[in-house]
Amino acid sequence: MVRSRLERVRSRKAGKQGIIYLLLAVVLIVVTIFWGLPAIARLTGLMIKTDGTQEFSNELRPTPPIFSDIPEATYSASVRIAGYAQPGLDVILFINGSESDRKLVSESGTFAFEKVNLSEGDNAAYAYTATVKDLRSEQSKNYTIVVDATKPVVTIDTPKDGEVFRGQSQRITTFTGSVSEPGSKVYIGDRMAIVSPDNKFSVTYQLVEGDQDMQIKAIDKAGNENLSSIKLRWEP
Repeated sequence: MVRSRLERVRSRKAGKQGIIYLLLAVVLIVVTIFWGLPAIARLTGLMIKTDGTQEFSNELRPTPPIFSDIPEATYSASVRIAGYAQPGLDVILFINGSESDRKLVSESGTFAFEKVNLSEGDNAAYAYTATVKDLRSEQSKNYTIVVDATKPVVTIDTPKDGEVFRGQSQRITTFTGSVSEPGSKVYIGDRMAIVSPDNKFSVTYQLVEGDQDMQIKAIDKAGNENLSSIKLRWEP
């Protein structure tokens, strides 16, 4: 009798516990569906993103390009710029702070920009190399390209145009003068004069008998050329 009553009590407790466990299981399933799965998805996405960022950060930064053919000055508004860089990278050229062009480095490690447009005056030129993921190098050396379309002017102080020289003592004459642009080369006939830092020059020249036209040529750093002449006469 007592045992039967005890069994009924245990049976009721077991039934209540079963209902509680069932309710807990349902709640757990609902929580998993509505909160657990999205959290797992976000965590997975974060891990993938982190792995990708780590892979990018582990990529070696390329070295800057080296220019081997870049003019210091030019009379042209379009120039060629070439150099060396790691094969397979892109070289990104900047002119005056703006991206001008992009070239793929060849297997031999060379690149060339055939027609780079410039402005009158000073032009700043530099470049970067970049990987396929656009990981860029440090900036290359900065160059200044001067576009100058003005021809240099030569002023001859001595001798004077039309001057006549007589006797062996005057057969060798000295040309003196100045040129308008620094760094210019001056030629008197077939002889190159030495131009000083203050743009003045002096060169000796042996005259021939009779009248002669002395050709005077000046070439500046940009390649502008100016030709002039004076007439001289030497009599033995």
